[in-house]
Amino acid sequence: MGDFEIKDIVGKKIERYKSKLMIKELQLDVLLDITNSINHNFSTLTIIEKFKSFLKEQLKIEKFALFSKFSRWKCVLSHGLEEGESEKINVERDLFHLKEITSVTSNQNDSLKNFDMVIPVYHGVEPLAYLLLGDVSNDEFSVSHIIKHLNFLQLLTNISVSAVENHLLAKELLKQEKERRELMEKQNEILEKLVLERTKELHAEKDESERLLHNILPEEVAQELKQKGFTTPLRYNEATILFTDFKEFTQTSAKISPQKLVNELNDIFKAFDYIMEIFDIEKIKTIGDSYMAVCGLPKESNTHAIQCISAAFDMIKFLEKRKKKSDIAWEMRVGIHSGPLVAGVVGTKKFTYDVWGDAVNTASRMESSSVPGRVNISEKTFQLVKDYFDCEYRGKLAAKGMGEMDMYFVTGEKLSVRFLQSKTFILDKLEKELPEKLFYHGLHHTLSVCDAASFLALKENIGAEKTELVKIAALLHDSGFVKQYKENEVIGCEIAREFLPKFNFTSEEIEIICGMIMATKIPQSPKNILEEILVDADLDYLGRTDFPSIGKTLFDELNANGNSLDENQWNQRQINFLSNHKYFTQTARELRQPEKQKQLEKLQRT
Repeated sequence: MGDFEIKDIVGKKIERYKSKLMIKELQLDVLLDITNSINHNFSTLTIIEKFKSFLKEQLKIEKFALFSKFSRWKCVLSHGLEEGESEKINVERDLFHLKEITSVTSNQNDSLKNFDMVIPVYHGVEPLAYLLLGDVSNDEFSVSHIIKHLNFLQLLTNISVSAVENHLLAKELLKQEKERRELMEKQNEILEKLVLERTKELHAEKDESERLLHNILPEEVAQELKQKGFTTPLRYNEATILFTDFKEFTQTSAKISPQKLVNELNDIFKAFDYIMEIFDIEKIKTIGDSYMAVCGLPKESNTHAIQCISAAFDMIKFLEKRKKKSDIAWEMRVGIHSGPLVAGVVGTKKFTYDVWGDAVNTASRMESSSVPGRVNISEKTFQLVKDYFDCEYRGKLAAKGMGEMDMYFVTGEKLSVRFLQSKTFILDKLEKELPEKLFYHGLHHTLSVCDAASFLALKENIGAEKTELVKIAALLHDSGFVKQYKENEVIGCEIAREFLPKFNFTSEEIEIICGMIMATKIPQSPKNILEEILVDADLDYLGRTDFPSIGKTLFDELNANGNSLDENQWNQRQINFLSNHKYFTQTARELRQPEKQKQLEKLQRT
């Protein structure tokens, strides 16, 4: 065989491989497009339109009709049919007997005479849909042109119709991916790359399903459920239960539309969820306007009561701030009680993580005995927090079904006069002098870092005096932005040295505070536990579920202050930062590192 003949054979093989690759790429593109639409909850109309576009624009099929079970075997999609042609087809009469891809050119049935091919789609022994294909003309884009796509069309129809019918996409995709891997293993090395890409998408879908499970159940409980298929109810000797509800909710809800009511509650409860995450509190459920959360389970905590009260004050502050922008001024009662309880999962189809015990009932009575804007606690909780919060004794009040009980209003955190004065000064300065284009490094970020620093200081057990210094450093750590965007930490230290002596902070304390401020400069370099607490608090959001939304504010801020990043560049910058970042305190490593890793993996998949 001559060289020319060999080259000709090799060339033909290469062309065949290229042709196969182009087909697989086309199939993969539409598969990813439609599955992503399903994953992002696009409307069923959008999914069907994408399917139609693939047949019409990509495969150039001139005539087709799709009959689906979810529409009671009506024609849900058509192109190129004459008026009334689809109504002549009776699925039960004309198509039920067809179980494999079939040519109907020789079929004597008048209703199918203008079609060339029937693609039946089954789930087990149950038919889901029938796709009919036909030619209008005899040019190059005929049914024969798409013979190589028939099995894939059957697969794609299955996925699309199944998603519209029962939203069981994940299970169906896993099945289809298994079939896809078996097919791709028989292909050459060129096609193996496509298999790897699709497998990566499947892992992302699996991660998403696990994320949804963890939204319903605590992570530890979700892991046990996945491993064992069941969960074991547990008794907790010490935990704190938080209940809230809104004043005159029934009357207010009757005056607004259902949509507005749901939007209002969703906006508020979403913010409450983030507050629970910051203070490591487990949200249990919402019932109407009531919000219930517990601290001390499934992870035990020796500061559960303090965490709940701190979160309660943040919830009240959020509502007070929200009043300025909302036309509904919601006022909330809060009740808190500490004690033993039992926790576990109930249900089989819709799992619910719930708690039971007298402590739950008592906490509910604390809430119903509270007043709007106040945090009402029991005697048991008071004994746990009296060294951390100022409380006002209310006396013995009647609690429904429980007789009279000692109750207290929590009036605020125990803070020194110098801290209160310096906090007022710093926040006033930031509010007046911070530039408008600080979408990330604004006053809201300072308050968030202060909350995170307080929580970390509490869990790291550094004591009241050192905690006060950490909180002052948190309030000042971004104060340098009032003068300049870059190297702002140095300016923050200058502000601390200029003003803190007026509030009776010693030179030694001010230098400790400045050390913490400088430690937040990237790359972070803390040298002691106080600096570690502040640098972890400064980037606490990296390991929280609100990371994407907060990251977007930083993206906008950077571009508003001299950068010109597109989304791809920004995502890569975030990937690099998360990959190199580490938390320093044990509390942050345990609490934030797992979620940070999930956020990193999510970015790497984009």
